[in-house]
Amino acid sequence: MNRAMSCAVLALTLLAAPASAQRDHDHPAGPHGGRVEDAGPWHAELVTRAETVSVYLTDGDGKPLPAEGFKAVAILKSSAKAARILLSPEGNRLAGKAEAALGDRPRGAVRITGPGGVTASARFD
Repeated sequence: MNRAMSCAVLALTLLAAPASAQRDHDHPAGPHGGRVEDAGPWHAELVTRAETVSVYLTDGDGKPLPAEGFKAVAILKSSAKAARILLSPEGNRLAGKAEAALGDRPRGAVRITGPGGVTASARFD
């Protein structure tokens, strides 16, 4: 399967999954003011400001994790157009830039790959 088709399949899978299948409970806002969702063994806090996308990771107990060794892809939609943003370590977060401003509460998903190759997704509705 070519790269474009793989990305399209991933996007449809992540965006089409029912919200209830992704989370059993709601999380309060994160320490950086973002939305927090479960992502496998981690929690992911999504913060968007204009074109900048940041994801802060914590373990299951809420302790911050270093971003080094992690990578992620965010597929977010704030208006009619979805954006695919590659996220890489930048200080204590995974960060990337969209081509256009996303607003404060874009919908979509973030697929995270950990240092050992473990992958997980967080869905943000």
